[in-house]
Amino acid sequence: MSGEEALSRAEMRASHEDRDSVVDQLRVAAGDGRIDGDELDQRIEAAMTARTYGELDKLVKDLPQSAQPASPARRTEAEASQNITISHGNTHKRGAWLVPRRLNIAVRHGNILLDFTEAVFSGVREVELALDLRHANLRVIVPAGTALDTSALATRHANIGQPDLGPAGPEAIRLTISGQAEHTNLRVRRLSRLAERRRQRRGRRELGRRGRRELGR
Repeated sequence: MSGEEALSRAEMRASHEDRDSVVDQLRVAAGDGRIDGDELDQRIEAAMTARTYGELDKLVKDLPQSAQPASPARRTEAEASQNITISHGNTHKRGAWLVPRRLNIAVRHGNILLDFTEAVFSGVREVELALDLRHANLRVIVPAGTALDTSALATRHANIGQPDLGPAGPEAIRLTISGQAEHTNLRVRRLSRLAERRRQRRGRRELGRRGRRELGR
């Protein structure tokens, strides 16, 4: 740029890969509970139409480094076991969260939602939930065709809901639930058809935006 002042990073044009990286980061943040579903959709819309690094940076400036998308290092970390401990509270995992091979879950008077439908697996798509639940509600949403094994789960005054999870599909996982649950409601279900259609429409919108950008280049 002879005779002109060099552009700052914020003014430089972003690539498709840059936009996709920010979208992944936003989904991880949603999975960590940092932003809700409506805000996720708004930020993804803005990311897919962003032209510069500055526009992308604004969408993630309030998110910590821990909300970065899955990298090889983070995938390695995800292979180890992780702990979730709750007392008189609520928590959830959804979006593009990294799934360990084993989740140790201890709850006393609390509620947990685990959504595996957009989760990231570092290798084989299988996970064990090792439970120690008392007066708890645990809701698990899985991809269609998931194989569920609860043979190692001991229950006492517990309600276990295991509806038909449908035929095996490419996104199916193997879910093993072990441990103990007392005075607990445990429900495992597949994503509702309405939610599936919404997710598919969102995916088609993203593909459409990418196609329009390609045509405009």
